[in-house]
Amino acid sequence: MNFEIRELKPEDVDAFRQAISSGFGHDADLDDEQGGERFRAMFDRERMLPVFAGDEIMGTGGDFALTLTVPGGAQVPMSGLTIITVQPTHTRQGMLTAMMRKHIDAARDRGEPLGGLWASEVPIYGRYGYGPAVRMRGIKYDARFAGRGRSEEGVMVRLAPAEEAEVLLPPLFAAVQGGRPGMFQRSADWWKWRLFFDPEKHREGQSALRHAIAEVDGEPVGYMTYRQKASWDQLAEGELRIREVIATTDAGYRALWHYATNVDLFPIVKCWNIAADDPLQLLLHDGRAVTTTNMSDSLWIRLVDVADALRRRTYAGSGTITIAVADAFADWNAGTYRITVENGVATVDKVVTEADLAMDVSTLGALYLGGRDAMGLARVGRIEGSVEAVGKLDALFRISVAPWCAEVF
Repeated sequence: MNFEIRELKPEDVDAFRQAISSGFGHDADLDDEQGGERFRAMFDRERMLPVFAGDEIMGTGGDFALTLTVPGGAQVPMSGLTIITVQPTHTRQGMLTAMMRKHIDAARDRGEPLGGLWASEVPIYGRYGYGPAVRMRGIKYDARFAGRGRSEEGVMVRLAPAEEAEVLLPPLFAAVQGGRPGMFQRSADWWKWRLFFDPEKHREGQSALRHAIAEVDGEPVGYMTYRQKASWDQLAEGELRIREVIATTDAGYRALWHYATNVDLFPIVKCWNIAADDPLQLLLHDGRAVTTTNMSDSLWIRLVDVADALRRRTYAGSGTITIAVADAFADWNAGTYRITVENGVATVDKVVTEADLAMDVSTLGALYLGGRDAMGLARVGRIEGSVEAVGKLDALFRISVAPWCAEVF
């Protein structure tokens, strides 16, 4: 089949939007002026990958120019892959591979050492060099069993109107983002069109977004954004559906979760995504009431430039390890790398020598943010080498907090 990836021209945007929606099982509302404005604000046409078969768009893709926190706090450019679809009439014919080829080559040309995505289907992206680097945990609990009535001394929680939240939330997020690997920076447009954009037709019967602000002496120390879904069956069984909890202090964190357990008529508390190491169960009076509804991969990482990416993060302690990296999709990466770490800072050199360990670039991507167990990856055959070498790798790459990505992109 003949197809071609072309520049996305203004006159093709509506067809591109419809192809995206169709690929994900929806219908684009092209008469929605606000939706069109949102698309134009969020998606850079120069970074889009429309695949044309004749005059019709049969595949879609694109990426965001993101900046990711890596271990040590460095802010690293990342090409965030998104909106990948192929129409069902045109699958298994090479469109996805063509998009991935153009995407990764463009990221390299732009000097973006990392690629990232949330995988719609796990089997797809490993073959293009991505590895599941971050895990997420979904939780649910009944506040009537978890324990109501507690509060955090010295911290007040109040609800802020949307206009005030638009001012308060971004600096709180920024204060946390730089300290947690896996989180990425949010632009003003990102906040406006992804975090605060709240048309009623997108609420699926839930309330408008609520913004709970935790304060100490009038100074914000955290926020919780959520929706409410009322439900009655003799007793109130309403749900408080949390989208995001961000706190700059431990007291703020505790106060926000105590708040969530005390919203009358809404005893069922849900959050779709907390960090794998979140200590919520230890906070509540009866932590056994917290059910993990989902434990899954979230952010996948692809090292577009292995040496550059490895230099930008910090490591634990000191030591040297040599890794042979296979990369079938980006041959410039294939080779052996010597990583020499002194007091957490690495020098990385491509060398011609026998390696201590061997792995695919997707495995290195899974390890990169420090949230994966090298020993476990070795046990399933994704790392080759001695137990001692794998242990050294684990010790160098591991970090004290689990990486976390707050949202899908």
